[in-house]
Amino acid sequence: KRGGVLGGWSVYICSGVAGNRAPNMKEMQLIVDAAGGQVIRSLSNSNVFDPPKTIVLTSQPSTNSQLNERGVSRFSFLGAKVLSTTQLFHIIITQNLFDVDMGDDAGRDAGIDSTNGGVSG
Repeated sequence: KRGGVLGGWSVYICSGVAGNRAPNMKEMQLIVDAAGGQVIRSLSNSNVFDPPKTIVLTSQPSTNSQLNERGVSRFSFLGAKVLSTTQLFHIIITQNLFDVDMGDDAGRDAGIDSTNGGVSG
């Protein structure tokens, strides 16, 4: 198990996040890796990943195309956390997964329910 605030977590970065008012993809991967997380390239191999230990990263605000990417809705339903880049950077800066305001969840406006206790370990 990897250490760091994102140790044990997988992070899927939706299209249009990296490089769009956020670091480019290589930098995003380095940031997630340095925090102990693992960037995953696809949500299609759902049997490999643990949805409750997965973060789906969207822009702020999230776009419909990001929320409609293959696997995002299903993973969210199974317990994945849909977060904006702002929320992810807050987690990394504060080193606290439990200090994220899930009331501003990136997926909320698109009808994705993440009120299952917020981010949990």
